[in-house]
Amino acid sequence: MINTQKLNYKGRYGIATGGAVDDHVLLSVAAEFDNQVMRKIEALGPADLASRYAGTDQVLVTHKYDGESTFIYFEQGKDAFCFSASSGRVRLGFAALDALQTKLQQAGVQKCLLRAEITLPAPVGDQRRLGVSEVIRVSFSGSEQEVAQLQIVLLDAVMLDGKDLRANQNDFAQTLSLLQKWVGSDPTQPVFAMAAEVMPEASVPVAFRKIVDAGGEGIVVRRLNRFEARKVKPHRTVDAVIIGFVEDDFEGKYGVASLLTALSYPQEGTEHYLQTFVRVGSGLTDEQRIQMLDQLRPLAVPAPVAMTDSSGRTIHFIKPMLCCELHGEDLIVSDAGRELRTQLLRWSEAASGYEFVGLSACPRLSFARFATMRPDKIWHQGGARIEQVANLTRPAPYVGDSSLKVLRREVYAKGEMLRKLVVVEKADVELPFPYLIYWTDFSAKRAEPLKVSLQVATTPERANALAEQLLAEELTKGFVKVA
Repeated sequence: MINTQKLNYKGRYGIATGGAVDDHVLLSVAAEFDNQVMRKIEALGPADLASRYAGTDQVLVTHKYDGESTFIYFEQGKDAFCFSASSGRVRLGFAALDALQTKLQQAGVQKCLLRAEITLPAPVGDQRRLGVSEVIRVSFSGSEQEVAQLQIVLLDAVMLDGKDLRANQNDFAQTLSLLQKWVGSDPTQPVFAMAAEVMPEASVPVAFRKIVDAGGEGIVVRRLNRFEARKVKPHRTVDAVIIGFVEDDFEGKYGVASLLTALSYPQEGTEHYLQTFVRVGSGLTDEQRIQMLDQLRPLAVPAPVAMTDSSGRTIHFIKPMLCCELHGEDLIVSDAGRELRTQLLRWSEAASGYEFVGLSACPRLSFARFATMRPDKIWHQGGARIEQVANLTRPAPYVGDSSLKVLRREVYAKGEMLRKLVVVEKADVELPFPYLIYWTDFSAKRAEPLKVSLQVATTPERANALAEQLLAEELTKGFVKVA
């Protein structure tokens, strides 16, 4: 089912960052479930609840959890494991998974495929559970004590003892009842089924507010007699400073296509650090696009780094003077298990220019849209503070790492195709997986020209073994070492 050679262990806990599931049927079933079920759950704004759910029909309201989505495969006589359908990332050997395996064995389940969320409980004295960013940190680099705190919330059952349960979406209460029968619904336990309640439609808005006020991430509302599901989460509002823009024509007019925004770190001395946040074009009216162009052009400054939007249009940088209010659905901290990073810039008022410092972790606001300008906000006096989206553990940004040591760097070429291997060690830093193996695959004629993967290791011997395995698998006939 899985390639154990890709797993790195810390005690019993094992993790593979990607490509560890070698059962293509299992991956296909999981991916199909995501496409046919999970991605068809519609997003609904809180303001629309009262109009969408005003009747007396009964609906099922389930809680949403801020964690990392995963599939879980269990089979009698084998170790259960969590995996991602998109990347093949695998995790096994932690307390919550052990608890789930025991409960499934006691229930007489022979084998099953489950949809779940890996979460962390709320800190003592707090209502809100720790978010997905902390879940990912603990999952990839947490101590044994931290990994032991991970919880599993069961969301759905895909397959059970060879039976396809996807048709149960038309009567999801039946599936939920099965999950609750297996593991219960006590959120203080290592594994539990998500909380749910059947109620009249008209009660949904009040239930949503109650759940969110109690620290919940949101709700999913399901019809009881057909597959119709909508997720509802509070809208996030973030104040940011505008540091750039893209201009282009639209419907026979010319103006601002999108704005590049940033968030500021607490000032240290005379230094101002700005973290690029999101580029937003949705929400701007035609009149605003035209007027903003005349307002932003006089503020232009040299670009600290060449940047373009997804259409290849140049981003013009401006002085950080204007604040705006952004609305969005959620903060995304990682993509396929990789922490999202954006450009970190240093602004000098004296030189009236930016300096590119490097890349630093920063969440992305999903479904971001422009709401309004905020002339009452001053960005360097808290008007665009990064604490709105991140819990800072240090007052100043950190990018450089003098402890990084490159152990291997090899480049291979075949025509226009390039393959690059880099093995680094995070020396003088206490990490469970201090060795990182980067593999870059570039082919100009491919639909997706650039592919980058990352594996981790606990020892230099393991790192070299993974590097040699990559070279053996990925270097086909004709590749020549060029660097």
